[in-house]
Amino acid sequence: MEIGLAIIWSIWLFVIIYFSVRLAIKPLIKKQEEEIKQDEDFGLVKLRDIEILNNDELEEVIKLYQNKGALKKDTDNEKYQKYAGVLNELKVMGYFTEEQYLNKINKLNEYFNID
Repeated sequence: MEIGLAIIWSIWLFVIIYFSVRLAIKPLIKKQEEEIKQDEDFGLVKLRDIEILNNDELEEVIKLYQNKGALKKDTDNEKYQKYAGVLNELKVMGYFTEEQYLNKINKLNEYFNID
């Protein structure tokens, strides 16, 4: 009977330690939601997807916007205005030349079917 009682106490002790450690570690582990938020890219990934920005430009632009602040979700017309504003701001900041800016605005207009 002593061996059975020792096994039961061992299992009970294991369960207590296991859940104690699990509860203690859980707040320390960063959740995936906290690491990668959908809104962190400010919707600029779409500019890369429609081939207006390349990967390097996208990373730099996201860093610029992370320093400046976040943009919010919008409808298609508002998205066009937002993307056009982003491109215009980048031109004003000196990131794009006038020729690069016009090329990217033309691509954006084509994507949203704007004449």
